[in-house]
Amino acid sequence: MSRDVEAPPDLVGTTASTTFRVEPAHTTTAFGEQETPPGRPAAADATADERLQVLGTAHLLSRVEFVGRESLNGRIPPGTGVVGQDATVSHTGAATVGTACRVSTDVTAVDGPTISIDGEVTARADGRTIGTAAVVLRLVDRKQFRTAVLD
Repeated sequence: MSRDVEAPPDLVGTTASTTFRVEPAHTTTAFGEQETPPGRPAAADATADERLQVLGTAHLLSRVEFVGRESLNGRIPPGTGVVGQDATVSHTGAATVGTACRVSTDVTAVDGPTISIDGEVTARADGRTIGTAAVVLRLVDRKQFRTAVLD
């Protein structure tokens, strides 16, 4: 798609963190019908009063990826950018609407154009882990990447 660009090895050890509060748009519905996207619960006997909105796994992963990306701001070569290549996520705790969360990331490895980032989302009130994610980004020449994607 585009030529490989070497990521600076000194990115290893780059850290970042931010906080956010879980909003309804960040959630998925557990134990009840879901409105967006529409869906029925896995448990056919779930009742409306069991409905619970919790931080969605997709949003947890996206927070880690974007904080990791932001940590690279000003640290990658001019004319380059990063695109997602791979990700794994482990969602181990629930966070309801209103929960204040902290997202922390750490660049753990650089191999040519590949940048590996580990992240963790914790509840600010008690420090419990909501989830972890490992994200692999690829450094690309922005112009070549855009040309390849748009042609």
